[in-house]
Amino acid sequence: MFDRWPAGRVIHVIHDTAFAPESFNPGVDAARRLRKPTRFAPIHSLKGKVVPYLYGGSTLDCAIFETVFYDVPIDAPDKFVDLDDFAQRGHGELVPSRDLKLVDLTSEGLHRLKVPKEELIASPSRDYPATAAWAQALHQQFSDVDGLLWMSRQRDRDHALVLFGDRLTGALSGRRVGGPLARNTALRDAVLAAALRAGIEAD
Repeated sequence: MFDRWPAGRVIHVIHDTAFAPESFNPGVDAARRLRKPTRFAPIHSLKGKVVPYLYGGSTLDCAIFETVFYDVPIDAPDKFVDLDDFAQRGHGELVPSRDLKLVDLTSEGLHRLKVPKEELIASPSRDYPATAAWAQALHQQFSDVDGLLWMSRQRDRDHALVLFGDRLTGALSGRRVGGPLARNTALRDAVLAAALRAGIEAD
């Protein structure tokens, strides 16, 4: 039911460059209202506090697909992404200083939980309250778990993960890989190459 992300193994993120790449989303806005639901966040701890969270991937391509291409329907006749919408996003690399204990939501873990992939990993956004409820239950049941791990829905050859900020204080170091997309040629080339492979028009 659990998997290990070893210390030193890089986690890739596409992050808002106004913040450090290792910054966690607080889950609430300035008025303390819950942020827009995602698949596994925001959630509450047993004490009722909103748990900060951070999504990442095992490769840069995974991070690109899980952010820049996240809302592109697979079956759309015309697939387009306006890169201006991501102009201030950048590539970051996070390195954990210790092994991370993650709930395994790959096929083996889902078998143990007796939950079909379509209900937890591949469900549409309208089901996010239900999928986030699973994340909350797992967070509350296992006090030593650092997050969740699954095969990316957007790029299923890579692992995606969400990390719980209340469990990882001081455990992640991050570095920026170039600047924001608007002036980061290497990142732009990586995004355009991924888009070409997936038949997505990006400009």
